Amino acid sequence: MTMFVVIAVLAVLAVTLPVMAGRIRADYEEMLDSRISDDLAAITRNIEQRMLRMEDATNTMVNISSALVDDMRDIDSVLYHTVYSIDDVLGVSIIFRKGYIPGVDEYYERYAYFDEDHNVLMGYETYPGDPDAEYYWHACYESGISVWSDPAVGGISNQNIVCYVVPLCNADGERIGIAYSWVPLSYVTSFVTNYKLRRDIDISIYTDKGDMLVAPDDYILELSPEQMLTREAGIEHLGWKVILSADRNIISREVRPKLISLALLILLMAAVMVMAIISAIRHVAKPFVRRQYQIEKDKAVMDNEMQLASAAQNELLPHVFPPFPERKGIDLSACLHPAREVGGDLYDYFAVGDKLFFCIGDVSGKGVQASLFMSATHYLFRSVAAGMSATDAARHINASLCADNENCRFITFWFGCLDLTCGTLEYVNAGHNAPILLRNGKAEFFSPSDYMPLGVMDDEGYTSNSTTLLPGDTVLLYTDGVTEAMDVNGKEFGEERLLQAVGDLSEACASDIIGKVLGSVRQYAAGAAQSDDITMLCLKFIETEIKS
Repeated sequence: MTMFVVIAVLAVLAVTLPVMAGRIRADYEEMLDSRISDDLAAITRNIEQRMLRMEDATNTMVNISSALVDDMRDIDSVLYHTVYSIDDVLGVSIIFRKGYIPGVDEYYERYAYFDEDHNVLMGYETYPGDPDAEYYWHACYESGISVWSDPAVGGISNQNIVCYVVPLCNADGERIGIAYSWVPLSYVTSFVTNYKLRRDIDISIYTDKGDMLVAPDDYILELSPEQMLTREAGIEHLGWKVILSADRNIISREVRPKLISLALLILLMAAVMVMAIISAIRHVAKPFVRRQYQIEKDKAVMDNEMQLASAAQNELLPHVFPPFPERKGIDLSACLHPAREVGGDLYDYFAVGDKLFFCIGDVSGKGVQASLFMSATHYLFRSVAAGMSATDAARHINASLCADNENCRFITFWFGCLDLTCGTLEYVNAGHNAPILLRNGKAEFFSPSDYMPLGVMDDEGYTSNSTTLLPGDTVLLYTDGVTEAMDVNGKEFGEERLLQAVGDLSEACASDIIGKVLGSVRQYAAGAAQSDDITMLCLKFIETEIKS
């Protein structure tokens, strides 16, 4: 009997241990693969978010500087404000082409940067430049396309840096130089050093030319491909490649003690062998199940909060079309399609007596902060538009948004007041895209804005313009999510395509105009992800109303 028990135990052990070993090893390998994938996504997202912040800061600097190129004191203020307010940016610079600055025959550069004590220093210099090239950062200047530089030693601090370079134009659209921000590579990849303290997973980062930015540890280099579990992902903004590698022997080291425990349990407690194995497996799996459950629970809470935020933002804007069925003199429709759950675009309209007030805006940046800034602008517009002239309303809203604007947010904004009894339209354009006027089958833009966006300078002297709409005229307001929608090759939809799309819609109602323009944009961008909020408001002036 004893021999039988021993043989039975040995037989069960011989059958059970390989099965359990395979199952445990498979679970560990799946867990390790999942962790590598999650960590890879987190690393690439971290770097991309830092780069996007630098792009937003540089583009904002260029947009503001374009209107201030004739006053170096204003340029210095923009440079200082940019480098001081963006954590990852070490320095910023604007370089004017030869001869653009009166009395200066060489390239003229103004810059701001953090010194070693984290003080912002300002300066300028002139230099002849590279005689073999027309201009510094030749490719960006000639093409007019923003670029990321290759990593190189440079900057005031003589560190390894990467730069985001943007062409600079004046108010007339003439290309007059470039602007760029630089950030040390150590800022971008600093978290990688801390992450590499974990010996089970190693990280390496390479440029598109194969240059190594973060090297793998020596023990990883000594492993053969069969001994490693490897995943990689690209960072599109920079052309970098992130590789995460793990030693497969990690699995053996983790599994071996548990197999020994299982064997001892089977030898000493044959009667409860199966229960002991099940208990051990549950003990091993429980932390991972709990962790996965918590991750899914946290994600569900976050998704719910984002949905609530999106719903709250959506409720701020009117959605009933046509909005004024009792008014036969106008036809109005609008749409907003955010690129994320919550966005920074807005539109609004309301009528008081014989006056119709309507607006459209686009907040800098994306996400929850942009949404909050949008909500504040919406509240201010509702509060003051009907009680002030358009000029006073613009100045009041701007002053309110500039106060305590620590995140340096701004909003391009266009709003108007239409007298329904005579067709007089008084409007203010604060840095927004020029609307389109469709009259007698011809589409053309309103005059472009000469003013800064709201929230930039609290003493900006906004004044209103006016025009008279004729029966049959249509006004289309839109945000740059329409004109800057890109196809799979990165080419923008553009203003000319928008004019062509609108020019054929003279007889269409407001909702059909919006639907057909939106359809043209989406057909053009088919296959490419939506990169910005798409918002439009269309007003068709049918006839004047009799004064009430």
